[in-house]
Amino acid sequence: MNATNDIRVLSWHPSLQPHFERLNKHWISKYFKLEQVDINVLEHPQEQIIDHGGDIIFVAADGEIAGTVAYKKLDDQTVEMTKMGVDERFQGRKLGWLLGTAIQQRAAEAGFTKMVLYSNRVLTPAITMYCKLGFEEQQLEKGGYERCDIKMEISLTPPPLASLAGNLRETVAQAAERLLHFSDIEAGLKPAPHKWSRKEILGHLIDSATNNYARFVRGQQAEYQELPSYTQDFWVEARQYQREDWKTLVSLWKSLNEHIASIFPLIPEAALGNICVIGANAPVTLQYIAEDYLRHLQHHLGQIFPVRTSY
Repeated sequence: MNATNDIRVLSWHPSLQPHFERLNKHWISKYFKLEQVDINVLEHPQEQIIDHGGDIIFVAADGEIAGTVAYKKLDDQTVEMTKMGVDERFQGRKLGWLLGTAIQQRAAEAGFTKMVLYSNRVLTPAITMYCKLGFEEQQLEKGGYERCDIKMEISLTPPPLASLAGNLRETVAQAAERLLHFSDIEAGLKPAPHKWSRKEILGHLIDSATNNYARFVRGQQAEYQELPSYTQDFWVEARQYQREDWKTLVSLWKSLNEHIASIFPLIPEAALGNICVIGANAPVTLQYIAEDYLRHLQHHLGQIFPVRTSY
């Protein structure tokens, strides 16, 4: 396995705390002195960072934990990038750059719009990297770390499908509440012998969620993908949604769409232009599939709810 393929970004786990402490205590002690705030954060990152809405990530290289960085929540819009450290044995492999871009992406995916950092000008390579990452110097306020003599800031760009994810969550949350106003009997009534009941329409939307989630994942794998279609009437009949409890169906549908809404912000912009061919249909982009998913969902919700309703 080559060096590039052996580099992985890892999410926080309590078992990785010793590495978070080791990597940061080394560089801080080398250039400065450990302050009490450093000790508190490095020895208790779960309580000091994670439990307050922050995040910590690591980079593994050649089977070893080679670097780490965190962001700490300052308010609903702003986070502080902090505690970046890379093992000296792995320097020169751009692991700091990888950590910096990854932690920005994590913060943007979480909905934050601004990231700040505090550093010292003696760390010339680090300051140069921060500038290349897009950070700009800001006025340094009093307080904070004794060693800091520079503050930098960057605006975080929301993921391309963040707005779509928000619209999906809002649509589903509002619809789920209204759906529960129907009784189990009402939900199972067919408007005509060959027409779907509300249970079957919602069942179809469950099938749609199941199939499209796989497309949202597989569509990222290559610039061109041939993906299977599905026969919607067969799926609805095979699953026998008419026999299901209405509240159970509503809960499942809501959960599946929350799952889908969570993956939308994780799809990188570069993958949105990937071409997907679904069955015998014309080629479309992955972005089109995501946007059409919400349109399709809204269309069928319009079939479930009467034009005029007191709900």
